[in-house]
Order: sequence, then C-alpha cells, then structure tokens
Amino acid sequence: MSNDQQSWEPLFRPALIAPGSADKSKDRPPRAFVSYALESDLHTIWVRRLADRLYGHGVQVILDQWDLPPGSEQFSFMERNIENCDFVIVICTPTYAEKANNREGGVGYESMVIAGALASQIESRKFIPVLRSGDWKSSLPIYLRSKHGVDLSNDPYLETQYEQLIRALHCEPVQPPPVGSKPAFSNRTRVPAASSGLVEPPKPGIRDTQPNYVAWADSDPGPLVDIVVMNSPDVLEAWRAAGLECPPPVRMKALLDTGSAVTIISKTFARHCKLLQTGESDIRALGALHKCGEHAGTIVFAGTNLRPAEAIRIRSGDFIREPHFACLIGRDIMRHWKITFDGPSKSVTIVD
Repeated sequence: MSNDQQSWEPLFRPALIAPGSADKSKDRPPRAFVSYALESDLHTIWVRRLADRLYGHGVQVILDQWDLPPGSEQFSFMERNIENCDFVIVICTPTYAEKANNREGGVGYESMVIAGALASQIESRKFIPVLRSGDWKSSLPIYLRSKHGVDLSNDPYLETQYEQLIRALHCEPVQPPPVGSKPAFSNRTRVPAASSGLVEPPKPGIRDTQPNYVAWADSDPGPLVDIVVMNSPDVLEAWRAAGLECPPPVRMKALLDTGSAVTIISKTFARHCKLLQTGESDIRALGALHKCGEHAGTIVFAGTNLRPAEAIRIRSGDFIREPHFACLIGRDIMRHWKITFDGPSKSVTIVD
C-alpha cells in the first residue's frame, strides 16, 4: 500500500459516533469483521494496513491482530463477530479458497459459520469478497461465488476499487443522475419531435488525410510536437462512475525518437498528469537499466489531424530530464505513420 493510499481523502466524511445507542445503523460507525488466511508475514501486514485504513475512514474493524489476545477462545470470537458485525470482509486468495472449500483450520471453521449465515440471508450484502491475489475463479470460495466483490489485487490497488469498498461499508452507493423527462413523440412518425432535445447521431465523415509538417530549430534536439496526455478512456469512465473528479489533460512537448521502441514520459509529468499506474517494467537506456512505471494513457497530438493514440501503454522514467521535452514518442506509435525527413529544412512530414 503506497503512502498516497494512506492519505486518500473520501468523497464523504461519516461522523464517528460512540457505540452504544439503540439504532446501530445511524448512531455508530459500521462494524466489519475481517476473515483471512494466515499465509505469510507480508499478507498479514497487508491485511493490518487495510484494516488501519478502513478504521481511518470511519469503519470499526474487528481484526484478530488487535481484538484476539493470547489465551482468548478463537472459535467463540469468530462466531460472535460474524453474527454481530454489520459486515464480514473476506480477503480472498487461492490459499483462502482452498482452506475454505476443504474446511481446514480457522478459515474452514469461519467458512462453516459464514455459509450457515448465508443460507438464511441469501440476499444480504453483509459478506463482501475482497480479491488480494490470484483471480476470482481460483480465490473465491464456493459459497461466495454469487457475490460481487472488490478487486484490491494490484500493488498499489486501484483507488476506485477501494472507494467501492468504503462506500459499501457506509451504505453510500454512487447515486445515478436524475431521471429526465419523457420525450415528446409524434403519433404519426413515432420518432422524437424536434423539441424533445434528442439529437440525431452525426453521420460518419471522411477524415482529412492532409500531411502534417513539424519543423525544429537549431537549439532543439530534433523534431518536437505538442501533445496532450491524459488517462485512458476506460480509467476516466471508471473514475466518473465512482463519483471521482477526473484530472485535467496536460500539454507538453514530445520528441519523435525512432531509436526508442516504446513511448516514455518523465515520471515528474506522469505524476502531474495523475496517470494511473498499472505495473512496472525494466527499460535499458543511457547505458543503464531503469525501473519504469506502466500506465494506461491517451496521447492527443495538438494542432494536427493525427489520430489520437488511445488506450496505449505509456512508460514513465526518471531519465527523461531534457529541458526541451517531457516525452519520447517511440516506434510503438510511429509505426502507424509514414514519416518523411527533410534534413536541410529541418522538418518532417507525417501522414497516418
């Protein structure tokens, strides 16, 4: 879990009211019991950090690491909290699924209690699967396969997924937009009238395929283009669906580099663009091996009629430090173009 995730600010701030009131749903924070398998020290630490974070966001988490001291009766602890807590968060891994399905150890006992509770509360949203490792097929116990879960398997995990979990625990789902008014329909043509506000989809047009000219000055390292960088459409749509504010696009200079196999942006600008990191990879550049982030992004070529590079994999590296540009456009994008270099005039012509 990254430091950024530790300091995440929710879209709502539930009031923390002391327990003990008659109405448990309104007068105290939600209580959630965490069920997980003791697999490794790293896994135990990850569960503890998730519980810490949920506690900081208004959820009273019941966790054996702080609620089950030595000498306590563990089976009674499991039964009591599965029965009395508002929610049960099940941390799903292949090991957890195997133990749950085979009824092994503490996980097996908890699974019997959970399965019994599910039999009498099939429609209940009390039991929330959280995927930590593996995939849903290998990590989800049989008795939870009908339940919709939250995917926290990435490192770092997606903030949109974490917000789904915290919203579920606070019973604060994302609200749909208001329902609009019914369109005015014609009795004869049975199509919306012009006053209904419905717009006919535009007819596909013919794209302008005129060449794009890029020139560079003597002080430039090569042909530079203006680009606008943002997250991929899928990431932006997920943020909007979760009610999050999407970061604005960022404009910068990019160098056309035929020597680079991939497109790379400086890590400083990747953070400035708030590009969602999906992984890491090693890239050899300038005689050394660099650890680079991988991002699902979109690049728009400002002032040209070149097609945007949508949903591409953009790397971010700390070795991009040129004062003239913040991004290298590599062959992964340029292979779709026909480029003509004119050395004497210091210009290139690009047609895609």
